[in-house]
Amino acid sequence: MIEILLYAGLGIFIIGGIGMLIAAFRTHILWGLGVLLLAPVGIIYLILHWQDAKGPFKLQVFGLLIIVASAYVNGGITLPSSVRSSLASIDNSTPVISWGDSSNIQNQRFTCDGRQHCSQMRSRAEAEFFVRSCPNTKMDGDRDGVPCENDSRF
Repeated sequence: MIEILLYAGLGIFIIGGIGMLIAAFRTHILWGLGVLLLAPVGIIYLILHWQDAKGPFKLQVFGLLIIVASAYVNGGITLPSSVRSSLASIDNSTPVISWGDSSNIQNQRFTCDGRQHCSQMRSRAEAEFFVRSCPNTKMDGDRDGVPCENDSRF
């Protein structure tokens, strides 16, 4: 459901961009070419021709808000499921033993799936796996090998 919302926001954003191009070409062919080829010209066009460009610009802002909201609800930007499934064939996981009560030792299996922050982890063992095995994690600020030291959940 979130992916549908994300793609809808992207579609609205693109339609707004096409509308901006149409408005620029209606003003003059050089404005249209400038907006098409040079991003700063689009900003200048927006300022100088606000009456013509405000509709498409508002549509782009609306699309961007939908994209940001769906990304926030989803917990951040993640790879599409088709890319994740192709990356899943690469086995980056190792069994991790959770040491709580010795009678309740359970083997848990974690995989690198793009999460980077402590707020996205469900346990300290999972955070330790991610810091040890996955690229681009942001859970060990002082680089001492102990992730999520200030997270009160663990």
